[in-house]
Amino acid sequence: MSSRTPSLPRAAALTAALALAGGHAQAQSSVTISGTLDVGVRQVRNGSLGSVSSEVSGSNLTSKLVIRGVEDLGGGLRAGFLLDTTILGDTGTANSTFWDRQSTVSLAHANYGEIRLGRDWVPTHLLWTAIDPFTTLGVASANTFRSVFSARALGQAFGATADAAAQNPTLRVSNAVEYFLPGGLGGVHGALMVSAGEGGTAGAGATRGEGGRLGWANAKISVAVARYKTRNANGGFAFTDEAWGGSYDFGVVRASLGQRRWAYRTDRLTNTLLAASVPLGAGVIKLTALRADQTGATPALSDNDATLLGAGYVHNLSKRTALYGHVAQVANKAAAAFAVPGGPATSGVSTAANYFGGQTSRGFEVGLRHNF
Repeated sequence: MSSRTPSLPRAAALTAALALAGGHAQAQSSVTISGTLDVGVRQVRNGSLGSVSSEVSGSNLTSKLVIRGVEDLGGGLRAGFLLDTTILGDTGTANSTFWDRQSTVSLAHANYGEIRLGRDWVPTHLLWTAIDPFTTLGVASANTFRSVFSARALGQAFGATADAAAQNPTLRVSNAVEYFLPGGLGGVHGALMVSAGEGGTAGAGATRGEGGRLGWANAKISVAVARYKTRNANGGFAFTDEAWGGSYDFGVVRASLGQRRWAYRTDRLTNTLLAASVPLGAGVIKLTALRADQTGATPALSDNDATLLGAGYVHNLSKRTALYGHVAQVANKAAAAFAVPGGPATSGVSTAANYFGGQTSRGFEVGLRHNF
């Protein structure tokens, strides 16, 4: 047998040489690429405005590309990064903010917790998503009432514009500094977040704010509270986003209950969620009821409430691939103009051609999702 060793690729040879020259053990690191492609077809009818049929992306899980890296620094310390971008699977495009979902770098210790910097999810959204069986996606999403055009508290705080709709900080914020509690605290988990406005506006993705979440969970029970307060909203007034919720696994059904409240000056919107997930063979049935209660400066503004009812079924073909179907209905009261996403354009302005106040929106979707 020849004693000649096989040749190494140039990068591997360089790494080996540096390791030998360093005279000490090098930290172990890894980078992984993963994601989801989820594409479906949807039809939504918005009362007298008619219906729209479309192909959509991310109704069961967000279509996304994720790059994650971890470096073990020894002694329980590790560094890491995460880049997460939305993929619009129906068109092959991405959002204008490329790493729109998350772009963070972190330093964590097994005993002391984690410091994280960058763009990340606000604490209230993480809680809300955890108790929603539809994970705030699709026609039955618990975020259906998160509209700057129909939710007066959001519209007054961030402006009823397309830019504000994309950037209002009830999902994510940029320029954030976070601290996460370590594991091993008897089921207690939590985090603190502050974000810098950097002289910008919420509509431009810069939000000066602070908040956090605290919860406890075991194999059957999960409970948590969260809050995030934005201080550079229109006019310099504060916008608050508060949530509480929990779930209990009865074995045959996992039930969840929670509330999320948005407040800006005299305007309030309280979302109340009651939902359930029922395992069924290779799939799961999902049921949800969501109520939006608005409060304003006048009785007329306080009458603009709405209710969403939704149901769905996800059938797992494998650990990575699933077929799904969802249906939902939004019933508006008084001049409320909330709608299932993906339908004809609506307006809460009575003089507009697409006025939708007080009408009903219905939608359904079916799709295929694959994790990679």
